[in-house]
Parts: sequence; C-alpha cells; structure tokens
Amino acid sequence: MNPQARAELLMSYAQGPRILKEALAAYPAEALDFQPAPGKWSLRTIVLHLAESELQAYARARTIIAESGSPVLAYDQDKWAASLDAAAQPLDEALDLFRLLREMLARQLRALPEDAWDRHMVHPERGKVTLEQWLGIYENHLKVHLAQMERTFKAWPRD
Repeated sequence: MNPQARAELLMSYAQGPRILKEALAAYPAEALDFQPAPGKWSLRTIVLHLAESELQAYARARTIIAESGSPVLAYDQDKWAASLDAAAQPLDEALDLFRLLREMLARQLRALPEDAWDRHMVHPERGKVTLEQWLGIYENHLKVHLAQMERTFKAWPRD
C-alpha cells in the first residue's frame, strides 16, 4: 500500500468514534437491549464489544510497533460478550473508551516512520500480521459491526 492510501485508511480509522456515536444516536433507547435471537448480540452488546475489541487492537498495535515479531493472544469474543451483563453497562463509557483508544493510537500511527508499517505480530489464527494489515483489519471491524447493528435494529419489533 502506498503512503497516500495508508493515510486515507488511517483517516477512516480515526473517524470511527464519530461514526459509531452518530450511528448509535439513530436508534431509540428502547431498542438497545433487544436480541434478535438467542445468543445474538443486542445493539448495546455490539458497542461494548467494539470498546473491548479496541483494547485488544491498541495492545496489538503497540506490540507490533514496540516488539515486532512477538506473539499475541487470541480471544473468544462470544465468551467475552456472554460473560458481561451488557444491559448493566453504560454505553457512554464504552463510547468514551473506544474514542480515547482510537484517538491515542491514530496520533501515534501518524507519527511513525515509513519502515514501521512492515513491523508485525504473530497471531495464533492469522499468522504474521503487519502493522499495515492490522490497520486494514481494524478499520474494517467497525464497518462490519455497524452493518450488524443495522440488521439487529431491522429485526426489532415495533409496536
């Protein structure tokens, strides 16, 4: 990927918190805890997952930058979601955490030298993942879950 394409991807990544907050604001409060089927995530659970995933993303990017070639741990997102009383968790905190982690990391990524983008981690399921690949994965991660939120809302029964 050339530096211009990477800069555009990084800009999209950095806009994620605003996009998530705007998307969430479009849904009524009554719909936040609706699960479209047993074991499926509610809108709230999706947002909480995004915040928790961003913790993982931050740690992974920092590992790539500071300790290139190091292994990282996988985690089971469904077990994480199931172990959390989602309905009791405040969305404002999850949105703040997501925003703060993305802002901190985007600033750090913008300051990196060109050769840093070839650094990598070793993921147990994906193998070698460069920082550039990492950016593509996490920039797309939000899009995947925004689409999931829309499907969940469409399934919400209206009275």
